[in-house]
Parts: sequence; structure tokens; C-alpha cells
Amino acid sequence: MLVTKRIGRKRFGLTSHSQKPTSKFTLTVMSILAAFAVIPQAMAADNTNQPSVPGVKFTKVQDLDPNKQGPNRPIRQKWGVVIGISKFKESRLAPIAPVLDAAAKSFYEYLVDPHGGRFDTKHVRLITNSKGTRQNILDNIGPQFLGALAQPDDLVVVFITTDSFPTTDGTSYLCTYDCALDNIFGTCISINDIMQTIRQNVKAERILLVLQAAHSGAAELPGAGKSRPTKVDENRSVTGSGVIIISSSEPDQKSWSNIFSSNFVASLKEKDGLIPLGEAFDKTKTKTETDTTSGSFTDKQTPVMKADWKGQDLIIGAPAVEEASAIPVNVADYLAAESYYFKANDLVTQGKLDEALEQYKKALDTDPGYADALADMGAILSLKKEPQQAADAYVKAIAVKPKDALYRANYARVLAQLNKADESKKELETAYQINPKDKVVLTALSGALLREKDTEGAMRYLKEALVLYPKASDVYDKLSFAHVQSGNYAEAVDNAQKAVALDPNSVSARLNLGSTLLIMGNLNQATKAYIEATKLAPQDANAHYLLSRTLEKSGDLTGAKEELQKFVKLAAPQDPRRSQAEAKLSSM
Repeated sequence: MLVTKRIGRKRFGLTSHSQKPTSKFTLTVMSILAAFAVIPQAMAADNTNQPSVPGVKFTKVQDLDPNKQGPNRPIRQKWGVVIGISKFKESRLAPIAPVLDAAAKSFYEYLVDPHGGRFDTKHVRLITNSKGTRQNILDNIGPQFLGALAQPDDLVVVFITTDSFPTTDGTSYLCTYDCALDNIFGTCISINDIMQTIRQNVKAERILLVLQAAHSGAAELPGAGKSRPTKVDENRSVTGSGVIIISSSEPDQKSWSNIFSSNFVASLKEKDGLIPLGEAFDKTKTKTETDTTSGSFTDKQTPVMKADWKGQDLIIGAPAVEEASAIPVNVADYLAAESYYFKANDLVTQGKLDEALEQYKKALDTDPGYADALADMGAILSLKKEPQQAADAYVKAIAVKPKDALYRANYARVLAQLNKADESKKELETAYQINPKDKVVLTALSGALLREKDTEGAMRYLKEALVLYPKASDVYDKLSFAHVQSGNYAEAVDNAQKAVALDPNSVSARLNLGSTLLIMGNLNQATKAYIEATKLAPQDANAHYLLSRTLEKSGDLTGAKEELQKFVKLAAPQDPRRSQAEAKLSSM
């Protein structure tokens, strides 16, 4: 068994999701293109048009009462989203052996198997690795796919497997492809947010969420445990209604490799795919506990089911009573735009910004409301020093998704570039109301207040950030600067030293430490801090400038002149210190 290392996890107090490697699989990612034509909804089929499935007594669609409120009724259509992430953009999240994307592929294949889940292939999305971004996951389980397609009498199944960890706020968070460990509350997805997103957007009255992730038993479901599915009668096409969460492990347990998902899929395939979910879960739980208490495993893994369900047990493999409908034009446009969007993302990683912009534009030509394409265009335009065009893109993205804190934080940054400080601060305050745990928002707000000399307000946000991110070097760095502004130099030095201790490679922390030591009159230690900064960043003009000043004060005129020459060489032409330095050098 290989226990995968998680570089940088210790500093956050996070628990690894250990994995056991398997052989590599080639993943087939289903893409649904705009070429799908919209056809009229299938006519209600009678019993003679249905496939022969042992144990299933079909109900004619035309005999169904759409106003019937009882929990037991047939499933009209079936929809699924399957997500598996083994690779991450975050460098400190080492790639997991491809067991998780393989698990997703296995579950997808079960869903579309005519002797398994009996889902239509165009009704199921398989999302793996780089496509498993935070926003893409939320869009597909929310408004853009499931929310746009599933109706009340439908069945929705969502399967997610990825790395995860518990956090200081008492819940667990799932790692997305683009998550950042330095801002987990702003870039990862809370397990509870997954179900909240589904329930807020999806109209289906039968929802099954399956999570294979460490500590996934922390997922909460209001009313869970009060009612579990009842047994099934001979009419297996009729099922109850409600919400079920199945997790691979208890809240305080790891999830070992793909043991849970392998056992779950094997159980679901029994009885030609017509096994009741409760029975399949019980078999999976027993087998998983047995498998993880033998051999080289050190901790037992116990799957968990939480249900708020009324009526007969769910049979995932029960055929839908309506023929699978075509994908509507609006959803097909979104899916087509998505393909352009991810091409653009790949080009960004290659540094081909102009080509990426063209792909983002194609995405927007296909679906003008594709908010992520708008926001990412804004980010590129900002990098290209086109702040007004970037601002225009962010305004459009926010109009589509006004509750996105990241969009607003990035828009605030662009507004600051346009010297619109008041508008920038207002956007940050709105972002804070949306997500008060986002570190980018907290630190940016504190910076805005420091510029206004509101030290007390800035410290409040920084202290909130430290509660959530107790090992964040950059927060201590900013807090040190706030203490300098308030005249509390001893606290400033203490926080600057903590920032350096937490991240010895931070140039900003080294420079801030040097400046606070210099204010305290400790010239020798300040010089040492600046020297370390120039070693870490030999191309940083500011580090050389500050070092030249301390060397001059200490009497080392030769060293001061050398550092000032480096500053002049590296400084931007518009830096006002450059002409002063040149004049000074001519007289030295």
C-alpha cells in the first residue's frame, strides 16, 4: 500500500486522503455538443414498447397523475453527474495514483450499462481532473446541467471522488482541480455546499449523492436518519422520493483507495442492476469494513448512509418510463461553450494569452452567459495591462453570477488599478458578505483599510483571517505592517518574525522584517533581513534599494554603492527613486 504524501498539508493541520495505487486507465470523457437537435419529447410509451426487464412491472406514462403527491411513483427520466479528480493545479497536492478518476469512470460505466444503472449516455456527464474546477462542478450539479434538465419525477445521481480534509470550522472540504491550500475556504468546496447547491437548483424529488473521499461522513442532511427507504414490492419501477447521501467513510476516517466505490458498484450490479439501494449499501458497508480490517490497512473504513426518504427503496437500475429526451438548445450551447473554455485554460497554462482570449471569445459567441469565460477574460486583460476592458468583462460576469465572491474580489483589484478606490472597496465589502472566509477577500479588505489609515478595521479582518488560516505567513506580514502604522513596533517585529518563520522564502516577509527592525533601531538585524531578501529575489529592485540604505547607515559605502547600482539597473523607468539614486551615485 502506498500512502501518498501531501506536501504542505502539515502546515494547515490537514489530514491526508491516503490512496492505494492501481493500474492506469484511459479516461473517456463524454462531451455533448451543440449539434444535438431538439426533438419533441417522446410520446408516452405503453408497456409493449418497454424492454423486458425481470421483476419490473411498467406503468403507462399516460396513466400517471402529475398532481399526485404520494412518494411512490415511477421514474420519468434519469440524470447523472460523475466527477473524479486525481490531479490538481495546486503544487503541494501531489498527484494521486489514477484511482480516483478510474473510480469515476467505473461508476459512469455502471450508470450507462443496460444491465446496470440503465441511464442514457447523453443524460450523464463524466468530469475528470482539469475539468473538475470548482465552478465547473457547481455549474454541472447546479443551474447549468442538472438544474436545467431534471424535473420533479426524475432521478438524479451525483458521484464525486477526490481528495478531501477536515478544517477548523468543523466540516470537511473537497479538493477541486483549481483549489489553493492557502485559501481553502474560498477555492475548495464544502461537502455540505455540494448538497445545498443540488437542493437549491435541482427540481428532482429523488436525489442520490455518493461521496468517495476521506471524512466524507461529515456531510449533513436535514432530517437525515429519520426515515430510511422501505422494502420494495413486486412493481420495481415504482419508487419513493427524497434525498440520500452515501459516504465512503465516517467523519473521522480515511477512505482507502477505491475500496468503497469498487464494492458499491459490484453490489449495485447484482440482480441485473435491480437490487434495492438499501440492500446494496448494506452489502457494500460489510465488505468495505472487512476489506479495511485485514492485510496492510491500519484503520477501518465504515461507509455511511443518511436519508430523508419516504416510501419504497430506490432501485437505481429501474428503467425510466419515458424515452430519454434530447438535450435542449440552451444546455447544448453551454456544453459546447465549455469545450472552448477549457481549450482556453490549457492555452493560459502554456502562456499563450492571445490565443486563449480567442477561445474565450468563441465560448462567449456560443453562450454569451458563460460567466467563467467572462471572468477569465478579465483576468487575462488585466495581465495584459488593459484594466478598463478587464473591468467590462468582470461587470458582465457579475451580472450573470452576482453571488460569486471571487469575481468581485478580482473586479475590485482591477478597479484599484483604475484608481477607483471607493468602488474597489465596495466590491470587496460585497464579496465579504458573500464569503467571509475567503482569505483573498479578507487580506484585500485589510489592505484597503490600511490605505485609509483605518488600522483598527484592518486588524479586525486580519485577525478573522488568522482564526481561519493560522499558518498564513502573508496574513502575519500584513498584520506586522498594521502594527507599524499604529505605532506598536514591538508587535510589528513579532508578527514579521512569525511571517518569516512560516515562510522563509517570502521576499515580502523578509523586507517587512528588515523595515520593522530598522524602525526599532536594530540596524545589523535589518541589514541581515535585507541581504536574505536579495538572495531570494536578486531581480527585486526594492530589496537592493533598501539594502543600500542600511549599508550606507552602517558605514559600508562600497556595499551601499554596489546595491544602489543594482537598483538603478533593475528599477522601472517611472520609479521616482531612480533619478534620485542616479544623482546620488554620481556624487559617491
